[in-house]
Amino acid sequence: MSRPSVIVIGAGPGGLSATIALSSDFDVTVVEKNRWPGGRMGRIVEDGYAFDTGPSILQYPKALDDVFAMGGARREGYVELMRVEPYSYLKFWDDTELYCSADPARMREAMEELSPGLGARFERWAREHAVKHDVAYETFIASPADSMAAYFNPIKTAPAARFKPWQTLHECLMDYFDDERPTYALSYPAKYLGLHPTNCSSVFSVIAFLEYAFGVWHPRGGFRALADGMMACGEDLGAVFHMESSVDEIIIEGGRAVGVRLDDGEELRADYVVCNADFAWANQNLIHPEHRAKYTNTKLHRMKYSCSTFMLYLGLDKKWDLPHHSIYLSEHVRRTDAHFLEDAALDLEDPPFYVCNPCATEGSSAPEGHSSLYVLVPCPNDFHQVDWEQGQRELRDLTLSRLELLGFDGVEEHITYERCFTTQTWARDFNVFKGAVFNLSHNWTQIGPLRPHCESEDLPGLYWVGGGTHPGSGLVTIFESARLVGKKLREREAERGRGGRRAWLRSAVSRVVR
Repeated sequence: MSRPSVIVIGAGPGGLSATIALSSDFDVTVVEKNRWPGGRMGRIVEDGYAFDTGPSILQYPKALDDVFAMGGARREGYVELMRVEPYSYLKFWDDTELYCSADPARMREAMEELSPGLGARFERWAREHAVKHDVAYETFIASPADSMAAYFNPIKTAPAARFKPWQTLHECLMDYFDDERPTYALSYPAKYLGLHPTNCSSVFSVIAFLEYAFGVWHPRGGFRALADGMMACGEDLGAVFHMESSVDEIIIEGGRAVGVRLDDGEELRADYVVCNADFAWANQNLIHPEHRAKYTNTKLHRMKYSCSTFMLYLGLDKKWDLPHHSIYLSEHVRRTDAHFLEDAALDLEDPPFYVCNPCATEGSSAPEGHSSLYVLVPCPNDFHQVDWEQGQRELRDLTLSRLELLGFDGVEEHITYERCFTTQTWARDFNVFKGAVFNLSHNWTQIGPLRPHCESEDLPGLYWVGGGTHPGSGLVTIFESARLVGKKLREREAERGRGGRRAWLRSAVSRVVR
């Protein structure tokens, strides 16, 4: 008996995870427009330097291990993870600093150095968030959100009420610390959810706890090696990859997704289609409007989206003995006027920024004696008008001049390779709608069952993985979205099997009666 078939559109982390999660029970074919796997988790390899273009932080490795386990494989056979410790360095607007460590004693000491008494406050936060994680992760993140009634069932939600999910993230953390430095240190990831700590739910404080409790990890060889390892696992499990093949359209027949049409006209058919392309882009470019009752073009344009990112990838003929992950939290992270809450314009005065220095952990990204830096500055998506021809030059020069705030002195004189991404790069080269690189924002009306579901609400047979669907953006939640799709397709196959047995029984009874 042949196995059910699945076509996966896109070999980003969601598509790769879905491929692994499904390949033990399904015949999987992956269609990817690039010559390498990874999607936004891509790569630049030039002049002896190698850069990861997308994610640079891996939290909660259990989520990745669970993806491999769902396919009957072991992550250790394909990807080696290296712990980053301390896992981040933060410099604040007042020139104070914080080294974040997964070691409880070191973290308490670092908090005490920031301000006496913060060590005990942090320990209370950690204790209570250990319970919050246990309550929230399996209940709200690793579970489907197909209906309001099931997701917000009182029996399910009652244990979470003690953590005041109606509070903002800023309110939650200020209750613990009464100091905006640790508050913004632990809430800055909200920026990558398309939000500000003052306008998002306190449930997202779990993100900072994941880093502290389970560490921050780096794949040996970079995140490009993670993509390669996941693809290798998929191939070992029997998946077939069509690289440098672009999907032109999702084929709909009888109101159901039944395959894809490639840009060269070839058609591939399957029982199910799993789409890892950007949710808003794919709906508008791969599915004809008559097949979209809910996610119309008008609705997609009215939804709220994350910021974009201005990226500098720098190859340097010098090494800096500085942390792998560094963040400068400028005075502007505390501004709450609409201009800053919505990232409505380039900040050319005092933007926060992040630097990844992977050579601090391992040297695969640069020649001996050299280093590579990945610099990220949040910037507007394409819903806001930016003159990128001028803005790119100004933001590039400003960013280079400010790297010394994190200890990277004299960087410009050591540059031997340089490349820049803007909002337009993400939109043009990665098919990211409006360049909103972190997908749909996670505001109150776009989380849980109010976020796009992993099983299409418009088309039977179509499933979504990635940051645009529940449970959200970020590698951990993308891995979980793939596991949800894996469970959902197995449920559908079980239903088909039961339906087939019922049909056989009805037919047999009919023959006897005749």
